[in-house]
Amino acid sequence: MSSRVSIRKRWFIGIVTAVSISLIWVPAQRTEESARVVVAGAADVIKAGQTVTIRQKTALFPSALTKNSHLTDLKASYYGAKGEVLRISSVKDEMSYIQSDSRGDLWLPTWYATKEAALSQEISPLSLQLRSSGSLYLAPGSGVRWPVTAAGMSLVAVAQWKDWYGVIIPPAKWKDDYQIYRPAMMWVQGKDIASKQTLPDGLLDGESELSTDVVRNLTEFLFKKGTSSPYVKKLLGEPQVRETSRNQEQSSSKPMILGETWRYELRDVHYTATFSPAGKLVASEWTMPATGVFERRGAGDDYEFTYHFAAVPPLKTIEADPAWRNQGSLNYTFLLEASEDVLLLKGDDGGYSGMHDHSSLYAIDRSTGKKLWQEDAGFGWYTAVIDKDREHVTMFSAYNPVIKNYQARVRHIRLSDGKVLWEVKPKNEFGLTMTAVQDAIVLDEPLNLHETRSLLSVLDQETGKLRWKKTLTGDHRLLSQGDDPYILIEQNGRLEGYDPVTGKAVWYDNVGKRTMDDPTRDSYFTGGHRYDPIAPADLTTRWMLLGSQWVLFNTRTGEREGVYPASEMERFEVLDERYLLVQRALNGKYFSGATAYETVLYDSVEGKEVWTLKGRAARGIIEGERVYLTLNGIPAAVNQKTGSVIWKMDHSLQAKEDVSHLVGSSYGILDRYLLISLGSDLVVLNKETGKSLGRLQHVITGNVDLREQYARNGALNITEHEVLVGTVNGAFIRYDRAELEARLDELL
Repeated sequence: MSSRVSIRKRWFIGIVTAVSISLIWVPAQRTEESARVVVAGAADVIKAGQTVTIRQKTALFPSALTKNSHLTDLKASYYGAKGEVLRISSVKDEMSYIQSDSRGDLWLPTWYATKEAALSQEISPLSLQLRSSGSLYLAPGSGVRWPVTAAGMSLVAVAQWKDWYGVIIPPAKWKDDYQIYRPAMMWVQGKDIASKQTLPDGLLDGESELSTDVVRNLTEFLFKKGTSSPYVKKLLGEPQVRETSRNQEQSSSKPMILGETWRYELRDVHYTATFSPAGKLVASEWTMPATGVFERRGAGDDYEFTYHFAAVPPLKTIEADPAWRNQGSLNYTFLLEASEDVLLLKGDDGGYSGMHDHSSLYAIDRSTGKKLWQEDAGFGWYTAVIDKDREHVTMFSAYNPVIKNYQARVRHIRLSDGKVLWEVKPKNEFGLTMTAVQDAIVLDEPLNLHETRSLLSVLDQETGKLRWKKTLTGDHRLLSQGDDPYILIEQNGRLEGYDPVTGKAVWYDNVGKRTMDDPTRDSYFTGGHRYDPIAPADLTTRWMLLGSQWVLFNTRTGEREGVYPASEMERFEVLDERYLLVQRALNGKYFSGATAYETVLYDSVEGKEVWTLKGRAARGIIEGERVYLTLNGIPAAVNQKTGSVIWKMDHSLQAKEDVSHLVGSSYGILDRYLLISLGSDLVVLNKETGKSLGRLQHVITGNVDLREQYARNGALNITEHEVLVGTVNGAFIRYDRAELEARLDELL
């Protein structure tokens, strides 16, 4: 009797509960407040609002999985890492819902937050042949299952829990526009396995029969931050190339951390794995040719384990020993000036939009690469000008990192040993500009916020003594550069050349009111004359924006030797005193906002356009009857007389795509080869055909925001005997030119 009462009572309670639940409002998401996970031994209760720890790595899904989900179309873009702590917003059957500011709203198979999941173990990858009658499970013993045929009869297992095996389920479509979809892991029971075989080691050693896609999926799931280098080597084999890594320290206030990058270079695809000094994996990247619209950034979870779809085919690494390699203390290195014995360099941490915490001026011995001295400028900007004998440098800096405060200083420094020979401290460190003229240092200090009044001070370069002062008012500019014989001041529509000793005007030119802003004052401007730090050209005549024209102006005589009409929709490079390479915007209201461009070679002697190319041509240099340039960022050679394209480097870009931002240097011209920084690589091209020989080992290059002129002038410089290269991981490198060319000849 008591038994029947108990049964009846339980039946009554069940009916009441069901009715009660049906009367409660159900949110649109149809989630429950908690779920009891009873799969393969797990009996944990996961509740909404509960904080849980992920016990094993798992894919995170954009929607809750059910038996109706398509196994190869789960669209998982992110992984939950082992040990990651998450807060559960709600639960639904065997899935838990999480909300993330960085990754969005996602679903987690709840089993991975249970104690049982912690008992699963990673295993050496096994190739499994499954029985057609078997099933694939969301978790061991899960009620959510799919027939084996939904993912294929042959799968690779990477984990084991008791008699269950975790297998990789790759997405049928792993890339969709800018989105990358990751492989997930599902489970099969031992009884459903027909056979299993351990995968051989060395999957990327060139001898493996496994497809690249299978290996790629394995690296996606098996590799994570902290994976040891021996494990990577066991799975993938010995890399074809090892080299110094990029800086791994994200904070610019801390010293650089350089580890090692391993490069696995297959025919059409490359894989790189970067390790900390302790041999722990910190980042990886698959590089493959772009097939659609070029993507500026790789795709991936936090951009650490990512993809790079390259504009050009993957480049084989060329092993070539440098004469020396100087390791600096800041990421970016640029050559500023050079004497016979000393190289003067700029170091910069590469902060975005010109903002930085640290910058430096330092000198290294040209023959040995040994650092001679260094002056730090902190996060303040600085200017450095060398004297005509190239024995001293005068440095203006706005910030003093020693006292940790702004302090304007002008110091005259001996190049050979860094000794400060004199020092002047201007009152105003904000907005001050400094340049040199012959044997004088010229300071321009704004006297008001809008810079309509400023004080010009001329100092003797050798002693630092004041020669004379002059107050400038109204619309004015200081146009002097380097070895100009006179101080050039444009003021209220009049350009005058002043004697640096006496302060007297020597000549003048009525230039009129400017009709456009001077693009050379734009931090992103990369045109004009290219300054060669090793062999600077005589700039007695140079192009300046005066009134409504660009004028080839003789700074010694004050005479005009050529003109070109000024246009807001044009920018140009000076190839030599005769030819200009003009980029012209074809639409939009501003040059930088256009979507279509053409490039013109302009002959200033004849006063006519020689030829026109579609697209943006830049970094031009004339050699013989050829102009080497980049066309929408791709290296090319054109006939100097006709503009016909002789060759263009192989690429996968669509017609109007522009990757000019990838170009990080000017051309370096050897006897038979061209060098140029393209993306992170210093690329070697056959000068006659444009065919790529590869990239130089241990040279990590790149462009940096608002240092474009520094990169154009000082990232790559070549003399008769040497090749000098700046990098983005603090190194500055010198190659013996003859030895480098001999090494490249071996590759032909």
